[in-house]
Amino acid sequence: MGSICWIVSYPKSGNTWLRALLANYRADSGRPADINSLGDYGASARIVFDEWTGIRASLLDDVTIDNLLPDVYRCVAREESGTLFFKAHDMFRLNGLGEPLFPGDVSTGAVYLVRNVSDVAISLAHHAGIGGTEAVGMLCQSRYAVACSEAGLDGQLRQVLGSWSEHVSSWLDQSAIPVHLVRYEDLLRSPVEVFGGIVGFCGLPFDRDRVLRAVAFSRFDELRRQERTNGFSERHERSSAPFFRLGRAGDGAEKLGAEMVQKLFDEHGAILRRLKYP
Repeated sequence: MGSICWIVSYPKSGNTWLRALLANYRADSGRPADINSLGDYGASARIVFDEWTGIRASLLDDVTIDNLLPDVYRCVAREESGTLFFKAHDMFRLNGLGEPLFPGDVSTGAVYLVRNVSDVAISLAHHAGIGGTEAVGMLCQSRYAVACSEAGLDGQLRQVLGSWSEHVSSWLDQSAIPVHLVRYEDLLRSPVEVFGGIVGFCGLPFDRDRVLRAVAFSRFDELRRQERTNGFSERHERSSAPFFRLGRAGDGAEKLGAEMVQKLFDEHGAILRRLKYP
C-alpha cells in the first residue's frame, strides 16, 4: 500500500513548478521531464473519481462527490506502492460526513506552497484572462469555489478555495496531516536548499546531484521552451499569457496599482505578517 504526499497551494502560487521539480528529481534522467506528463495525480481530476468509484461524477452533486472522495484517495493509495504525489488546490476542509477531504490515514504529509498574494493576483489575472480588479476580488471572496457542478461539466471536480487567507490558515492550522510550509520567494531565491528540504520531507532518498539536476531541468526558460514547442494542457483557454509567464517575485506590486495592493493588505494583512511578507 502506498501513501500520499499532497502538493498544495492556492492557484497560481508555483504548484506546477514544484511538480516539475519533483518529476525531474524522481525521473533522474538525462533530459528534462515533459511538462505535459509530470507523473502525478490531480486530486480534483474527474477521470480519477470516475475510474475508482465506477460512477460518473457528472451524475452526482458536489456534496455527494465530497463524501466519496476520501475513499477514492484511499483506493488509489491501496493499489499503489511507495509515495504518490497529488496536486491539490482545495482548502483543507471537512465533507458533509464530517470527515477531512484529505484522509490523514493514507497521507505522509503536505507540501504547502505559498506566494505573496499580490503576485498571485496578477498571475491569476493573466491565467484566467480577467482584469486585476476581478482577480483581487476573487482572492478576497470567502468560500470561493471553482468548477462547481451547477456551472456545467468540467474536467475538474469542484474545488473550494475560500479567500486567500482562508486557504492558507485552513492548511497551516489543521493537525490531521503534517505540513511543510514553503514560500515561493524562498524557493526562487535558494532553489537547491529549499527543494532539498522538500525532498527530505517527502521521504525521497536525498541525492544532492539529483537536486541540482532537477533544479537545472526545471528552470523557467526550459518550462517556457516546452510550452512554446508543445503547448501546455493546464493552460486556461481564456488565458491572456503563456502559463509559464514570468515566474518572478514583485510583479503584482508593480502591475496592480496602489489601490488594489492596499485592498489585498487590508483583507489579508494578518496572514501576510504571519508569513513574514513585507
